[in-house]
Amino acid sequence: MKPNPHIRNEKDEEIKELVIARIEARMSPNLKLSIGGSQTLRKDEMIKHVKEGDSIGKQIIHVHLNFIKAQVSGNLISALNKV
Repeated sequence: MKPNPHIRNEKDEEIKELVIARIEARMSPNLKLSIGGSQTLRKDEMIKHVKEGDSIGKQIIHVHLNFIKAQVSGNLISALNKV
């Protein structure tokens, strides 16, 4: 059975919306993010990249998803408790 591309696109859009909501809710407008040491991004620029789904946006999404997974699995708390 072939995967339905519409389902994947819907899921991708839901993930983008989740990441954008997290950025909007949790990130101060004064904070900047550096990715790979080559570019510093403001909050609005990060949201733009996520919406466009370009390589930088995909990296931002990947980081957010890994953070969420670490929270859910308890690995984040374990790591923080070791510090």
